[in-house]
Amino acid sequence: MKKIIRNALTLSKLMTLLGGVSIAVALQSCGGDGSPRIVDANEKTVYESTKGVITEVEEVEPGDQYKIIDERIIDKKDESIAIVHTLEGQTDTLSLRKMKEGDESSYRHSGLRSVLLYSLAGSFFNRSLGSVTPNASNYKTTSAFDKSNSLKNDLKSSAISRRVTVPGSRSTGYGKSRSFRSFGG
Repeated sequence: MKKIIRNALTLSKLMTLLGGVSIAVALQSCGGDGSPRIVDANEKTVYESTKGVITEVEEVEPGDQYKIIDERIIDKKDESIAIVHTLEGQTDTLSLRKMKEGDESSYRHSGLRSVLLYSLAGSFFNRSLGSVTPNASNYKTTSAFDKSNSLKNDLKSSAISRRVTVPGSRSTGYGKSRSFRSFGG
């Protein structure tokens, strides 16, 4: 009986030691407080749109292929919409807010979101206007594309700018290969 108790105590001590080592390894790969380490952080200016967009698109081929025919800036960002003209002659109005929140009823047009992300409507889905770049292939005419490019400057001039710290290439943490969630820290 003493041998069983002694073996149980030894096993218990070994498990406690292994648990402590595991915690130490996990904390070593992070900052001392358990958060990911930012080794070579960079400051970046982010421009967030304060105005909204009305993007008008036309279905050009069956199967959710669309082209942008017009974009306009509006004062209230939450009132941003996409006006969709279908091949059947119907016109649908979709709220960009509902699309962003994942409202399933607004996804009747599955190819629409990818077109909107590369237009001024992308400012509604993305935090930074710097990552909003109209793609010429998503526009029906060159004049519609040129108009959107000039309106992007108007969106940026009315945007709120703020400085944020972003991790550099040597930082560890979520999404990096040497995260505390991976083996080897």
